[in-house]
Amino acid sequence: MANRQLCRVCVPRLLPVSRSSTLSALSSSSRSPVSNRQSMREARLRAAREQHSSPPNYTLAELVFNPDLQRNVHDIGVIETKKCDKDCNAAFEHDGYSKEAVEQLNHLLISDETNKAVNEAFEAAIAQLNFLQSNEDTIRDSVISRRDARKFTVKYLERSGLALETVEKLSYIHVAGTKGKGSTCALTESLLRHQGLKTGFYSSPHILATNERIRINGQPLDKAKFTEHFWKVYNRLWELREHDHDMPAYFKFVTILGFHVFVEEKVDVAVLEVGIGGESDCTNIVRNVGTVGITSLALEHTDLLGITLEEIAWQKAGIIKPGSHVFTHVTQPECLEVIRQRAKDNGIDTIFQVPPTEEYFKSEATAAQPYEDLSAVIKLNGSLAVQLAMDYLVRAKGREHNANEIMMDQQLLDGLVKSHWPGRCQKVEWRGMRLFFDGAHTLESIEVCAEWFHKNVKDSPNPKILIFNRKGQTDIRPLLKVLHRTYPFDMACFSPNLSASKPIYASQVFLSVSEERQLGRSQSIANDWNDLCRAENTPLNSQAFPHLVDTFIAIREKYPLTDTSGELDVLVTGSFHLVGAAIAALDSIDQSQRNEQDDPK
Repeated sequence: MANRQLCRVCVPRLLPVSRSSTLSALSSSSRSPVSNRQSMREARLRAAREQHSSPPNYTLAELVFNPDLQRNVHDIGVIETKKCDKDCNAAFEHDGYSKEAVEQLNHLLISDETNKAVNEAFEAAIAQLNFLQSNEDTIRDSVISRRDARKFTVKYLERSGLALETVEKLSYIHVAGTKGKGSTCALTESLLRHQGLKTGFYSSPHILATNERIRINGQPLDKAKFTEHFWKVYNRLWELREHDHDMPAYFKFVTILGFHVFVEEKVDVAVLEVGIGGESDCTNIVRNVGTVGITSLALEHTDLLGITLEEIAWQKAGIIKPGSHVFTHVTQPECLEVIRQRAKDNGIDTIFQVPPTEEYFKSEATAAQPYEDLSAVIKLNGSLAVQLAMDYLVRAKGREHNANEIMMDQQLLDGLVKSHWPGRCQKVEWRGMRLFFDGAHTLESIEVCAEWFHKNVKDSPNPKILIFNRKGQTDIRPLLKVLHRTYPFDMACFSPNLSASKPIYASQVFLSVSEERQLGRSQSIANDWNDLCRAENTPLNSQAFPHLVDTFIAIREKYPLTDTSGELDVLVTGSFHLVGAAIAALDSIDQSQRNEQDDPK
């Protein structure tokens, strides 16, 4: 019955699944004791011909993390027939395909059995990792415990078999801030990768799976590799613990795991995004950081970082090290003064306030890429990312460039526009919905999100749906006011960051807040929205839901999808975890429909 109910929210006609023909053709060729390149090529050719007439049925998660997969099926078929060539990556890039798209397509040719085994092992590792999460009582004491966070991170790092001195043989770029630090890191990593460097990237939080936090060359660490590294580090720490509770907490453990991976992979440079604050953050253990970035600042985590902007700035500037070059687009004078003082405390006389990104797009080199067409992420953080990347290239590779010099060439431009940061101002078309994902959770980022959404939907006749949540106990009403004036939403939905009644993935288990409190928070936000509607004399259109599957069921019950109507514009914002839960929920609904079609009993 549940599956039948889920079917109502999906497309009446499901597109054929193309991967099955590919996999069946491959598996039939692989059964032969003697398998050679020619037979594999022939199998892929047969699979490509079979799927030539229908687009592949990718999951929503695949489209979110690999936007290149939305290319037409003929091109995909060509890729699959070419990919067993020894120099295939170069050939694909010559044809205009990204390495990321090719890697994802290669992944589709792995057998279902292998994928299942890898995923099960990964989920088991994450389930064990979740035992290291902090509960609500522990978090209340975290203000005190954070004072020693760096000391304990180093202790557990070295206990895990990795000396800090070994970690510091790598090069690092460290970024802190309130808004845009993750996007700045993603742009910086992409810029360096497009310069031919092997990159590492550590970020938080993840959207769907924990391995997103550790990236090599822009891609989440392979699940099999994550699992292998996880048990190696976990077992060593478990065996050497001095008492039952002598294990690093979740974030500390994943940070240590990231350093293990970067050392093992021998990356040229690792880009580190601060988790919370900076001064006491677990990432702030490396002492050889040459390049530091500080993005825009606002009040956040006031229970941990302080109740004034000056206190926030002091915490963020804690990542500055002696000899660092410090770049920022902070504008508040009081914050800049604190950052300058912390720089002076480390023997640094100058910090660099980067120029506006628009200044880079006034030359002939960027004539084919108008500034107006850039994403909001690049407009806000592109300049800081360019300066961070170029500073590293000057230090490590001898590139000629002066700090804050405005320059742009094709490699830098490609690094910016080809950067992909899932769940940040991202639009994906899926099953009759234009989904707008943005994990914005501060007032400033919500304002950017609202402007981006309005720009995309102002000429659309589709009903507009808001799905929103935000963790924490801070006043949510200023964010709701921004969203309320953005567009007259036809339906406002408020749900915890829960995909379904039970988590679909182990990576979506969060113990920091009880489910009961999450539900109460969603209802409270819905009430605040209704109060806002009453004050503005607009229809009361909000509803709280226990999870995202129920949310999307209700949306489709109100706006059924038919052959002639039902297209929707859906904005999902307020939390990256909410974005991940929405993606998981929609894929779960879609899978339920497939199961219903396969077994209509």
